[in-house]
Amino acid sequence: MVNILISGLGGVGGYYGGKLAQAYATSEEVAIYFIARGEHKEAIERNGLRIQSIWENFTVRPKGLSDKAEELGIKADYILCCTKDYDLEENIRSLLPAIDKNTIIVPLLNGANIRERIAAVVPDNEVWCGLTYIVAMKAGAGVIENALEHPKLYFGSPVGRHRREKELEEILQAAGINGECREDILYQVWKKYILISASASSTAYFDKPTRVVIETETETFRSLLREAIAVAQTNGIDISEEMCQHVLDHFWKNDLTTTTSMHRDFMAGGKTELESLCGYLVREGERLGIPVPTYRKIYEALLSKEKGAKNGV
Repeated sequence: MVNILISGLGGVGGYYGGKLAQAYATSEEVAIYFIARGEHKEAIERNGLRIQSIWENFTVRPKGLSDKAEELGIKADYILCCTKDYDLEENIRSLLPAIDKNTIIVPLLNGANIRERIAAVVPDNEVWCGLTYIVAMKAGAGVIENALEHPKLYFGSPVGRHRREKELEEILQAAGINGECREDILYQVWKKYILISASASSTAYFDKPTRVVIETETETFRSLLREAIAVAQTNGIDISEEMCQHVLDHFWKNDLTTTTSMHRDFMAGGKTELESLCGYLVREGERLGIPVPTYRKIYEALLSKEKGAKNGV
C-alpha cells in the first residue's frame, strides 16, 4: 500500500488531495490521508471535502483525516506539503510521527529555498522540489473552488533521478492530475518563483492589482524581474532576461482586479509570506554580492507595514 499524506488543505492541498481521494477511494494499492484543522476538519468529517468548478463538482472522503499525524497511525510514503511558508518548519515537525526513512516529501508552496528548509528539519529524508500552477482557494469550511481547467504540478529530485519519481508521476496522472516529473526542476522552481516574487512584492507595495502595477509601475516591476533573474543566474540557474517579457505577457492577460495572495494578506492585516517571497532575495543578494536595490526598498517598506499591522498601527 502506498500511503500519501496531504498536509495543508487550502486551495492547493485541497484540490490535489480531493482529486487523489476521488481516484483512490476504493483502491487497495494507494491510500490518501489528510491533515486538517478547526472548522475545515469538522466540515470534512461531517460532509466530506467538496471540490467545485465549472468543469467538475464532487465530494470525497479520505482514507484517514486528523489534525494530528500520530492519530492517523501510518507512515507516509509521500507527503505533499501544501502549507504556507510561514508555517513550514512547524508543519514538518508536526508530521514527524508519520515520517520514516522511506518517506519522500514534496513541497508545493512558493519559495526558492523551500527544499533546503525542509531538509534542515528532516535531514535523513528525501526532499524533492515541487511547484504548481493553479488558481484554487478554500471557499469555506470543507469547500475548495478551482478556477483553472488544467492545473499543472511539477516535481522532481534536484540531485539526480530517483527510482520513485515514476511511481508518483503515475499515481498523479491516474488520478487525472497533470503531474509531471521534470529533470529541469530547479529551473522550473526559479521560473515560477521569479514570477510570483515580483508580482507579490509589487502588488503589496503599491497596493494595486497586478495588471494595474504593470501598467502604471512598469519600470519598478521590470527592475524586480531583472534583480531576481540576476540572483537566479548567480545561483547557477540558466535563465535569461528574456523572461521579463514572458512575465509581463503573462500578467497582461489578467483582468484589472486580479491580485496576489500576499497583497490580499497585507490588506487583511494577517500573516504574510514576505520573508519567503521578498526578504529571501534581499538576503541572497547580500550573500552573493548581487545588488537588489528595488527589492531592498520594497522589502523594508513592507516589513515596516507588517510590523505596524501586528502592533495595531
